[in-house]
Amino acid sequence: MNIKKLALVGLLATGSANATVISYTGTFDTDDTRFYTTFGVSTDSTVTMTSLGYAGGTNSEGTSILDGGFDSQLFLFDSTGALVEQDDDDSSITSASSGNSWDAYISRFLTAGTYTAVLTQYNSDYQSGDLVTGTWTEAGVTNFMDVQGNQRTNAYAFDIDGDYLTDVDGFDTDPNSVPEPASLVLLGLGLAGFGISRRKKA
Repeated sequence: MNIKKLALVGLLATGSANATVISYTGTFDTDDTRFYTTFGVSTDSTVTMTSLGYAGGTNSEGTSILDGGFDSQLFLFDSTGALVEQDDDDSSITSASSGNSWDAYISRFLTAGTYTAVLTQYNSDYQSGDLVTGTWTEAGVTNFMDVQGNQRTNAYAFDIDGDYLTDVDGFDTDPNSVPEPASLVLLGLGLAGFGISRRKKA
């Protein structure tokens, strides 16, 4: 069972931008599970998305994430399902256990509207159809190993932040997934206070 933990980290004073940061952590049941975050942007602004599972680090909630999660990638789609951006590897964080920088990062200026971010394991790519029920390629690895044969875990960590985020909701493709009750309460309280270039790995 996949458990997501969601935290609203920062709200600025009334009259200022909302400065919302939400942190998700959890596990994938299979190599081909996908984690989705839908959100709105109320005003043209920059939204940043970061995975922290592969190399670990400290997420925006202040939680220490262990090195060892799977090799992730991020996709960002607009309301029509068109790909806006995708990222596979960001060089800013390196895994101490493998020496690789295989977490994903997207920072993008977005026009007001609704969007969907998708976190997958490396080499599971969107092909066609509905983003949830449509066709995605298989990750092509077994038991969360990376492409160099390093054994990894099924853990992920994912942050999304922006000054004008609204209606943020996270879910995955495993129908047995159950969010933590405390996470749902935090999300409800937080929303009440508001009005991916690809490269081949060696």
